[in-house]
Amino acid sequence: MRNPAAQNPDEVFDIVDFANRVVGSARRLYIHANSLRHRSVHALVLSSDGKRILLQKRSAYKDSYPLRYTTSVSGHVDRGETYEKALVRETSEEIGLKAAVGDFLYLGCIDASERTGWEFARVYVLNSDGPFRFPPEEIDSLDWVSLTDFDADAASNPERYTPAFLEVYGYFKKFYNGGIYSKV
Repeated sequence: MRNPAAQNPDEVFDIVDFANRVVGSARRLYIHANSLRHRSVHALVLSSDGKRILLQKRSAYKDSYPLRYTTSVSGHVDRGETYEKALVRETSEEIGLKAAVGDFLYLGCIDASERTGWEFARVYVLNSDGPFRFPPEEIDSLDWVSLTDFDADAASNPERYTPAFLEVYGYFKKFYNGGIYSKV
């Protein structure tokens, strides 16, 4: 049950080496089938009070992890695109929010690994209460949940979440202390 609008196998991404340097480019399908390193952005959207997280439930039409929860905003960096441009584009496409790069807090970059789908994943935080809108061919729902409830559910039901999201959230928790962010 695939909907071609849910993902484009002809998208082209940069291929990067172990140090995140561009060494070539290829189509999405080829990169994923061959576990090649590439780039992605992840933005955790928190409520303005910092107590809730916006979860994105992937569409049933997605080719990987359908109907699992993932990062509020996540997506690939296209060939020749900067992380920052991808972040702004994905935020607009996935949750309908017009945000500038300066609206986000950059936490850092997770090294490419099997858990991230071989993506160097830059992690950002955005505080916003919306309003949000999403493309139903890509996203099943957007759901607010308290960080406390999410922590408990992710620990007891990790199969409900994409591995990359759990990796990103674990990274985020190193910096987050009840609404206060600090570099460790």
